[in-house]
Amino acid sequence: MASSSSRLIGIDVTYVMALVGCVIYGYTYTIGDLVQNSLTHTKFNVVFDVFPALFFFLNGFTVTLTMRDRRISNRKLLSYSGKRGSVLLLIGLMFCAVWPMNIFIASGMMFLVIPFVAQWNNVLIRVITLLTVVFGVTLLFLDVPAHTTYTLPSLGGGEIYNGLGFLFFNGYYSLLPWVVFFFAGLIFGRTDVRPKGWLPPSSVIAVLLVVAAFFVNGYAKILDTDALLLRRSDLFFMNIRLLFPSFCLYGIGLSIFLLNANIYLFRRLTAPKLLKFVQTISSMKYSVVLFYTLIGVVTLTATNVEFFSKRLALSVYVVLATVLTFYLPFIWRKKVTEQGPMEYLIKRISGSAKK
Repeated sequence: MASSSSRLIGIDVTYVMALVGCVIYGYTYTIGDLVQNSLTHTKFNVVFDVFPALFFFLNGFTVTLTMRDRRISNRKLLSYSGKRGSVLLLIGLMFCAVWPMNIFIASGMMFLVIPFVAQWNNVLIRVITLLTVVFGVTLLFLDVPAHTTYTLPSLGGGEIYNGLGFLFFNGYYSLLPWVVFFFAGLIFGRTDVRPKGWLPPSSVIAVLLVVAAFFVNGYAKILDTDALLLRRSDLFFMNIRLLFPSFCLYGIGLSIFLLNANIYLFRRLTAPKLLKFVQTISSMKYSVVLFYTLIGVVTLTATNVEFFSKRLALSVYVVLATVLTFYLPFIWRKKVTEQGPMEYLIKRISGSAKK
């Protein structure tokens, strides 16, 4: 990223928004029993699923934005991104016995591809993104297993489908469709990131993408022959059988709109306490994910998860666990060091992206 003097605080605000949403969503749908009660492999929520989409969009966006900083060597940046991806993947694998496909694994895999794709032109990245969408739809129609729960891969009988299902559809932090938002962020980072006015042209296009997503979703419902799907309300859900075109349009559009809005609205943020909170959380985002993962893993292994099927118990837990997750970075910074544990580890192993 650029220096702190020219840094767009709206990007940090958007990262905080994405992290808060991911943490609340993760605790609710992983710890709680709501996965079995309100979600199936055929649906994605148009409210909560925006947050992981936004997080991965920002990951791609900030990589491209950093490459535009002429004080930073692109060669060293690409090497750093690959090493960072390795660190994130390794940390994710350490938790995979309890939480098989976690956000570290997905993020790590995405950063590992950066050295290969970051310098491609926009047309080629758009083609790859489109092919990824087509690939996702193809796998679904081939009945590759899609999971909302965090399930270890089953390769019994030599079935490669289960392996593909684990890699691409296992939980909400698998590769698809989230890698699409990562690529979209790479492309958007090459545009003008200082929106002029509260509704710049890119935000208008973003709104049109969101609107188009619902038309595509409606068309997908007509093509889908799943009777159970057609009997369920689609007010807050999108059809996953043909979800990739609709949900990807929706997620990309909303990510662009939220990012533009935050950059514009918070361009002159001067409130010291709010500024400190936003910059601390944004600069320690992977440590926040680490604290969130640790709390989740401890809860899954040390408690009776059935207890959280009670709505009141789950609500109290989500509030307390979320507050603790975002309080720990400040405790760490005060008691240990300015750098978060994940950021320190990444820098220690990967070095610096700067010259």
